[in-house]
Amino acid sequence: MFAEKDINSTSTDSQSLKKILVPVDYSECSVFACRYALKIAGWLTAEVKLFHTYYSPAFDLIEMASAVQTQTQLKEEALSNLEASEKETAENFVKSLNDYLLENHLPEIPIKYEIKPGVPEDEIRRYSEWYEPDLVVMGTHGKGSGVGSIMGSVTAAVIGRIDYPVLAIPEKYKFIGEKNIKNIMYVTDFDESDFMSIRTLIDLTDQLGLDIYCAHIGDDPKSWDKIRMEGLMEYFRKSYGKTQVGYSFITQKNLLEDLDNLIQEKNIHIISITSHRRNILEKLFRPNMTKKLFYHTRIPLLVFPS
Repeated sequence: MFAEKDINSTSTDSQSLKKILVPVDYSECSVFACRYALKIAGWLTAEVKLFHTYYSPAFDLIEMASAVQTQTQLKEEALSNLEASEKETAENFVKSLNDYLLENHLPEIPIKYEIKPGVPEDEIRRYSEWYEPDLVVMGTHGKGSGVGSIMGSVTAAVIGRIDYPVLAIPEKYKFIGEKNIKNIMYVTDFDESDFMSIRTLIDLTDQLGLDIYCAHIGDDPKSWDKIRMEGLMEYFRKSYGKTQVGYSFITQKNLLEDLDNLIQEKNIHIISITSHRRNILEKLFRPNMTKKLFYHTRIPLLVFPS
């Protein structure tokens, strides 16, 4: 059960969501992630910053028989041309998003962007540390992703490396309108990291007007599991005044079926989890799951750092 000292020591001061970072590769899934981020930003009057990482062949230019000065000049020219091309692509992408806002009569939102050469997951981590976003929104697929990779490698790597909440938007996700997104399911393991995750979860759900529902994935719930879940419900009540938080237990044996039923029964629109539960992420997103799993990947996944 959650300790009384933990319940009483938790502050209820909320932090306004003001900065949203969206790593993009200009794929279709990136477009869906951007649209989701823009609608949240319009709702909360938050700032949106796009971040794109590109590969620079200048890194691979090697010393040739020519003079060092010639080699340096080649690198500078290659890098300059590539930067100009990447900047033009980024600006065209931003224009397409502004056109989308205009065509759908959505609030005008300033969209900024940053482009950097390098390895995506490394540069996203570095930029996140500098930018300090309140939320990172990105697609689960990138360019070239196939059915063998439901959770894209870059998205999975970013989730494991940064200290900010990541909202992963599935491929071909259909946004149902921010006012229709009502319920988020938080998957708990009754771990100490739940406290920090729940604090951030409350900040987000209060601003977005979401109701919370809790679930625990494990074997058939034993009496101790039920006691710990009741302790979590008490934590929500005492620390945050959340008296309507419900809960369920999902068995490992019938994981997909139970999850599917719970999502439909409780009208869940987002699944939330802490990153230390990597085994759950793998179960939900490993490629050899049945077609039913692809249904689950239609639901955005909000991952908190552990």
